[in-house]
Order: sequence, then structure tokens, then C-alpha cells
Amino acid sequence: MAQIFQKNIDIDAYGEDLLLGLHRMMWRIRKFDQNLIRLMQEGKVSGFYHSGIGSEGLSAGAMVGLRADDYLFYNHRGCNQMIAKGIPLSRLYGDFLGTLEGTTGGLGAGIVHSSDMSLGVVGQAGTIGSQFSIGVGTGLSAKWRKTDQVTAIFFGEGAASEEALHGSLNWAALHRLPIVYFCENNEYAISSHWTETHAVREHIADWADGYGIPNCVVDGNDPLLMMEVANEAIARARSGGGPTFIEARTFRHRGHYEGDPVNYIDKDVLRDWIDNRDPIKNFESVLLQSGRASDATLKRIAQEVDDEVAAAIAKAEAAPLPDKDRIFQGLYS
Repeated sequence: MAQIFQKNIDIDAYGEDLLLGLHRMMWRIRKFDQNLIRLMQEGKVSGFYHSGIGSEGLSAGAMVGLRADDYLFYNHRGCNQMIAKGIPLSRLYGDFLGTLEGTTGGLGAGIVHSSDMSLGVVGQAGTIGSQFSIGVGTGLSAKWRKTDQVTAIFFGEGAASEEALHGSLNWAALHRLPIVYFCENNEYAISSHWTETHAVREHIADWADGYGIPNCVVDGNDPLLMMEVANEAIARARSGGGPTFIEARTFRHRGHYEGDPVNYIDKDVLRDWIDNRDPIKNFESVLLQSGRASDATLKRIAQEVDDEVAAAIAKAEAAPLPDKDRIFQGLYS
């Protein structure tokens, strides 16, 4: 059975830079998301967008222990993870706006397939769960090349029902690959609750037991707890100890996609997550109550993030659109 990690972290054990850095990162992720939704509503961005609002603590905490050369396979709400990994906001906005500022150099996409190999962000395939098999490849590559690079594979509980996960877990365990599996369990895959689509009834992480992979369940909305669990798994992978499976429990505040009426979630349940379990609001309360930050400091950070986001949007919008030859770049046959 999966090990359950509860809140048992002494905030006084952490420095101010780390604590305020986590807080700033969560705000960067949320403000990016909120402003991207605004751009969609203004008609500047087309296509579907799958918001990650509500899960900022998960990505911010998980990324602390990763290096620039570690590999990241982000999930369907992957802007959270890409921002935490270090991709500039202007480049992600550029992808959605289809300008040359984007990581794809103007190719764009409704559900972006952003990639930045300088930061280990490999990208995302269009097929849900395809990152499981590709992540095994980067894990094998790091092992063969005798580097200590780690592969982080993020996926939702919906993608966890894909058969590819089990093949990936088997191979990772067999070859002790340096992979950390992050199952972002926000309970709903489109409109289906995870208990309707998974044979396990306790925890999705229990599946990892069958492959001898260390696993745990953690409150993904607690960035410090998320960081501690992720750092331990990353250190294990980096030192040759093999893979780890982390099921991080969270909840999305918006629909599966923008425009989703969300009529499949009980309104009281959704309101409870938004009002009482919001990762940013709760972390701010911890910082204030512990005396590790003042109200003025938090307001300053929020304003600085607002200014950063505005500048990133302006940069992405000012960049030119690609010319018609862009579509042929990267083609070899």
C-alpha cells in the first residue's frame, strides 16, 4: 500500500529565499493562466486551453530539485510545470499567440506542444499517455551515457488508466531507470471521476507496488510537502536508486477546458476546494502566521508578478508572425 504523507513540516527549517521563491512561483503560474484565459476571451488566442488553476503548489514544489538538464514531460495542464521548470512566460505566450517569440518559433497550437531542450523540456505528444514510453527512452539514455540526469514524467489520473503506464513502470523498475512519475490526481478526467475508471479503490500509487517501485500519496496543494517528497525521489533517481511513483492529490478550479460547464462536479465540493484548499491562499496564511513574510511583502510580490506577466504578454504580442516558409522548417522529407 502507498505511504501517505501528511503535513508535518516545520516551516522554520526553510530560508526566506526558498519560501518566498515558492510563493512567487505559484503566483507566476496562476497569473500566467488567468491572463491567458483573458487573451482567449478577447479573441487573441484560439483553440482549447486546459487550465491548471488550483494545482500551482504541486508544480512549484516538484520542480525545486530538478536541474536545467533534467528531462521534463509535462501533462495536459503542462504550463504549470513548464513555468516552474524555467521557460520564460513570454515564450509560452508566444506559442499561444503564434508569434516568433514562442518556443515553437511561430508554429503555435491550441494545446501547445512547447519544447525547450536547453531546459530539458522535451515536449508533449498529441496522444494522452505517450510520455510514458518516451520517458523510458530519456531514462535509458541517461543511464547509458552515465549521466545523473533525472526524467520527470507528469500525467493526470485519467492518463494513468492508459496501458502504456504499466509498460513504462515495468521497464523503469527492471532497469532501475532515473525516473520520477508524478500522477497529478485532480479527481476528474474530463467528466469522469477517477473511481469510475480505475480498478484500484484506495490509491493510484498502489499500482507501483506491483513493480517494486517506491510510491507515496501526498497533498499536492502543499508546496513544501510536495517539495520534500519530490526532492527525495529525485535524489534517489540521481544516485542510481531507480524510479519513484508520487500520487499528488489536487483539484482543478475550472473545467476540463475553457468553456466546459463543469456540471458534473458538485458545486459545494468545488467551492470547498476553491475557498478552503487553494494552495496560494493557504501558503500565504502559513507565511503570515509564522512570521516568515509580511502582508506588505506578499503584496509587493503579487505586484511584481503582475508587472512581469504584462511585460511578457507585450513582448509576445510585439513579436512578428512567421512567414509562410516557417511551415517547411524542420521537414526532412
